[in-house]
Amino acid sequence: MQRTSFSQFVTYACIFLLFYWPTYFIPSITPSVMQKFYFIVMFAVLAIGILVTRTRPLVPAISYVYLLPLLAMLITFPSNWEKFSEFHFAVLIKPLLLFFYTFSFFSLLQAHFKITDLKKISNVLFVMLLLQLLLIALQIILGDVAFLKVISFKRVYSGYGFRASGSFDWVYITCYVLSFYLAYYILEFLMGEQKKTSVILIVLIFLAIFLSQSKTGYLATALIAIYFTLISVILNLGIAKKLLTLKLFFISIAVLAFIKLDLNLEYISRFLELISNGEMDGSTSTRKNQIIVAVEEGLTYWYSGSPNALKGLIIENTFLDYLFRYGLFGLIAITLLFLAFYFYSLRICFASRRNVETLGFKHLQLSIACHIAIASSILYGFTGTPLDAYRSAIWSAFVVALMAYLEYLNRSKLASVLPSKTKGETCTA
Repeated sequence: MQRTSFSQFVTYACIFLLFYWPTYFIPSITPSVMQKFYFIVMFAVLAIGILVTRTRPLVPAISYVYLLPLLAMLITFPSNWEKFSEFHFAVLIKPLLLFFYTFSFFSLLQAHFKITDLKKISNVLFVMLLLQLLLIALQIILGDVAFLKVISFKRVYSGYGFRASGSFDWVYITCYVLSFYLAYYILEFLMGEQKKTSVILIVLIFLAIFLSQSKTGYLATALIAIYFTLISVILNLGIAKKLLTLKLFFISIAVLAFIKLDLNLEYISRFLELISNGEMDGSTSTRKNQIIVAVEEGLTYWYSGSPNALKGLIIENTFLDYLFRYGLFGLIAITLLFLAFYFYSLRICFASRRNVETLGFKHLQLSIACHIAIASSILYGFTGTPLDAYRSAIWSAFVVALMAYLEYLNRSKLASVLPSKTKGETCTA
């Protein structure tokens, strides 16, 4: 068994704090302030991590994509310079922070992990998943107790049943993070060796999504399941039929659980009841009103963004939020950002599949899981902000860094293999 170096341990600590920094340890301070403080904490943690491990900072090209929103901001802010405030300063800093998180994680991975260490990274992510599932279970069992509120400020129990959000505060964001793990362990179950462990984790992940009562989580998971099958065909993984069987199995289990176990899924039951009566629940109605406001004011103030953005109005849709705040330049910037991440991750999947004999199954597994996470972020972007919201923003930055690291391994591994192959071919000829 390979020993864990000090530098690797520091990297693991950074990943752990990404998931489980006790953000709300001062209850008297508002959650929004403590969330901003968390961004500073992660900046300090990664900076210290790079210093103590004597890691040379390396900037992968893909990380520059995070600066696209910054460009949109710099174009639009001069139009309302007289109203420049703390809000503008805060949003200008965030793209720079995400850029820093990405190249910091990449630098640590590139400097201290070889391709043989992919198993170690997977094991650490496995532990993070187990802790997340445990936290969700404790939230459901214990409810809104003080020591759990240090991790998440959201109420678990309300008038409409329970919604356990783990450490990511919003249930749909937790579902977004779990999409990475779902893809990873489905691949392990269908193509890997640890089938028993994988099937247990798949069941628990589906259960966590099912009990989240997130409408977005349900829809996005269903769409990603379809997309996952398509990707498996495109990559010629040979598991499309098995995926279909697996999907039918879990759909059946979910339906039986809903009917037979009398689960208190009040959020979903109330939503279905209102829809059948031609009405909308509060969440859906709010989002509808946000869409109307974002489109009208975003297009009216296409060159500067809506002045109402300074009044604290939140648009729970990444694309329309950027349109609302930064006009057409914002919408173009965030769309290009999503597209860049999507096609970059897809390219890595193709390269990993093409060179799987050289890079190994673990590389392919992580590549596809990252791609599914990015594809999920696009879906979740229509009802939230997975790429720049609290905690999920840093998770997304880590996924991008992991993709860049997988690409680096691909290039470096092939560079070391191809010359010897070429030499061998020459001698044979």
